[in-house]
Amino acid sequence: MDEFHYRVPWRSGSAHPGHHKSRAPGGGYEFHGHTSLLDAGDPRHLDIRASLSDPFGEFKVRQFLQTSIIPVMIVADLSASMAIASKPALLGRIAASIAYSAHRTGDPCGFAGIADGGRPELFHSPRRHRALGLTLARQIAAFRFHGGGPAPDIDPVSWLGHRRALVFLLSDFHFPLERLESILERLHPHDVVPVAVWLRAEWTPPRRWGLAHLQDPESGKRQTLLLHPGSGRRLASAFERRRGRIAALCRQYGRPPFFVVDSYQPEALSRYFLETCA
Repeated sequence: MDEFHYRVPWRSGSAHPGHHKSRAPGGGYEFHGHTSLLDAGDPRHLDIRASLSDPFGEFKVRQFLQTSIIPVMIVADLSASMAIASKPALLGRIAASIAYSAHRTGDPCGFAGIADGGRPELFHSPRRHRALGLTLARQIAAFRFHGGGPAPDIDPVSWLGHRRALVFLLSDFHFPLERLESILERLHPHDVVPVAVWLRAEWTPPRRWGLAHLQDPESGKRQTLLLHPGSGRRLASAFERRRGRIAALCRQYGRPPFFVVDSYQPEALSRYFLETCA
């Protein structure tokens, strides 16, 4: 099972001990100030110097902040365009890697797979689930991809709650950028990591000249194109422009996107978190 390491630049509000910096007082190592021994009640942290300098003669103890858990949620696009070639296997591997990494870190992890509209068709509430990675890999492999993807008016509160979470948004983003902006706006209270799942075959036409009959897997629209030596260059250029627009939009809402092209490398995702949380 692929594992990567993640971290967040914000503090958890959970009282449950875990791996991430938090606002909760506890038995951590991050100094948070002094308080009265009568209030804190832990004489092991008695600070003699602070007690002697207290003008009211109170015994002072050091307070520390504990490290806490954060909820991790995977929001996956299960639309028809995600069923092309090896995308389902790639999507399953990424989702399994996220779930396994969350389990290894000690964080609860959930999954919401949306094929069409705003309601998940595959759903696991965020909790500590040792086998969630394997379960997701099997379920995604057996799922019949359909529809046009997440709706712009999705309601993540019903399955994410109000507590801030680390959300992985998995999709090829082959839908209007206006819809992506609405989805990011809905998820904005959370820390969203957009993961674009692409295949080079999507912008590499067959090495032959002639007519090609194409069909959009989501809308069903058919189109006939004349392929020639310049087709590949124009298609690659269009994808590069699209990549730049997606990146610019995602940065407005926090994090840049993480692009997975043909193969998934967990080390690259670990490096992504090091670079974006520096």
